[in-house]
Amino acid sequence: MESATLSQIGLAGLAVMGQNLALNIAEKGFPISVYNRTISKVDETLDRAHREGQLPLFGHYTPKDFVLSIKKPRSIIILVKLAPVDQTIAPSPPIWSLETL
Repeated sequence: MESATLSQIGLAGLAVMGQNLALNIAEKGFPISVYNRTISKVDETLDRAHREGQLPLFGHYTPKDFVLSIKKPRSIIILVKLAPVDQTIAPSPPIWSLETL
């Protein structure tokens, strides 16, 4: 992703609260990248962003693509249930390092 198209913020975790927060941020005009381990949640959020007015919301299907789509220094909101936290923040290779963020 070119620097001109990088999002200002990222949000991982697209359950009810995460999806609504991401759409609210996009509705206010802030480009946002979103990621969820369940691909259908990403697709559902992209569909809602399209239906609600072509909002500047960009879905990503891998943690690496998600992180690299956000402008440095990266601001990332993680809204996941307690159980999948390790699976969300510990992909291989590690992308949540200080060098990456």
